[in-house]
Amino acid sequence: MQSQANLNWGIAAAGRITQDFVTALGTVEKSRHVVVAVADVEGKRAQEFAQRNQIPRHYDGFDALALDREVDVVYVGTLNPYHYAVVHLMLARGKNVLCETPMCLGLEQAKELYAVAEQRGVFLMEGMWSRFFPSYERLRELLNNDVIGEVTQVKIQHGFRLAHMERVCSRSLGGSVLMDIGIYALQLGQFVFGVSPVKILPSGTQLNKDRVDVQSELMLDYGDGRRLVALVTGLENLENDAVITGTKGEIRLSNYWCCTQVSRSNGPPESWPLPRAKFDFHYTNTCGLRYEAEEVRRCIEKRLLESPKFTHAESLELIAIADEIRRQIGVVFDV
Repeated sequence: MQSQANLNWGIAAAGRITQDFVTALGTVEKSRHVVVAVADVEGKRAQEFAQRNQIPRHYDGFDALALDREVDVVYVGTLNPYHYAVVHLMLARGKNVLCETPMCLGLEQAKELYAVAEQRGVFLMEGMWSRFFPSYERLRELLNNDVIGEVTQVKIQHGFRLAHMERVCSRSLGGSVLMDIGIYALQLGQFVFGVSPVKILPSGTQLNKDRVDVQSELMLDYGDGRRLVALVTGLENLENDAVITGTKGEIRLSNYWCCTQVSRSNGPPESWPLPRAKFDFHYTNTCGLRYEAEEVRRCIEKRLLESPKFTHAESLELIAIADEIRRQIGVVFDV
């Protein structure tokens, strides 16, 4: 693909997160992102989505989208249990893919998808959108410049009233507060410490009647006195900040998983406001999906098969950590 060409997106699933993604694309300045097709298992939903967003083609089912020659890259935003099959289909047809988190409900499936992508020579990324916000670039600079000294702790409280939502509370839909929002706490630990945890200790877990976790406290020990402590809950709204404590001070990330403001103990807060968009967004700061989309475009233009900001290896490491937490708390999916 030439660097000045448009990047043609296909959208797999006509839902809330895919609507937010398309709305966010529309906020990119001098955008070279064009949505050319949308598919859903319910053809009528795809048709309505296409009309609302002025998308030229809509498909009943994902096969036709995979065969659409104009589509350069597919954004997969189906329910969790269907990620594997839809991503596999797109990769097999030679499409680049951005898949909403979590990529899969288990490590073996994810390994297989990354292997298929590499065999086919196409780009594949799990949409760990946190990593592409300007705030995370700034955080990396602050940590590299030793602004708060040696980091000893990352403390997170992340909570929304989610326990009534079917996609979060139903085991057959891959429901799990850990898989829905807890993975963002895990990725921040990975980002800050840059090593695998030596110990993973979940506690205080509450399972619902479907044996799906609706609340958990996580303690990840990274050795040398470094740890991540996180309360992740679908039972109440929390302040949703992360505090990174070092030997010389601390950094606070507001809405840490989609952060637009960073403050530190010895300096003024820095912020990166998101632009206004054509439609209102369904979720917190999802206009920031624009940063993830731009990263996909840059990688595809450079013919990269993975993003250096969130590599296949990092994705697999987080999935392995989530698998281990689920093993310990007794949450099992039928995959």
